[in-house]
Amino acid sequence: MNLEAIKDLIKPVLKRMPAYLKLAWALSREPSLTTGQKALLAMGAFYAVSPVDLVPGFIPVAGQIDDILVALGSLKMVLKGLPPEIAARYQTEYGITIEEIDSDLDAAKRILAALLGKAVKLSAKGIYLTGRAGLRLLGKLVKQRKMKI
Repeated sequence: MNLEAIKDLIKPVLKRMPAYLKLAWALSREPSLTTGQKALLAMGAFYAVSPVDLVPGFIPVAGQIDDILVALGSLKMVLKGLPPEIAARYQTEYGITIEEIDSDLDAAKRILAALLGKAVKLSAKGIYLTGRAGLRLLGKLVKQRKMKI
């Protein structure tokens, strides 16, 4: 996936982020939410702002995409756990549908897979080249050692 494709996938997600944040904030004050649902929202928010997570924030794009995945995933789970009439009211009020959340989750997954796939390939190539250089150096050291004996 090229940079242009990544931009095309992420733009709609980023445009909806303010609405997602407002929705999550409103849901956190919903009286019918269970303690577990409130904890799930809090964990999604904490993960998004925490510097310690699966893909650290200092890794450009991928570090932010995994935060989006967790935050949107927790938001979706809370919405799906609400009585349908309450969930529908929030979705209407904040202009967010479960289908949009699913679409944004799918986009984020695709971006992260593409980015991490490239990172894994680069890491594997780096490991291979490092190992090859190490073996060459070891070979030279062995040859020098044999010559001195």
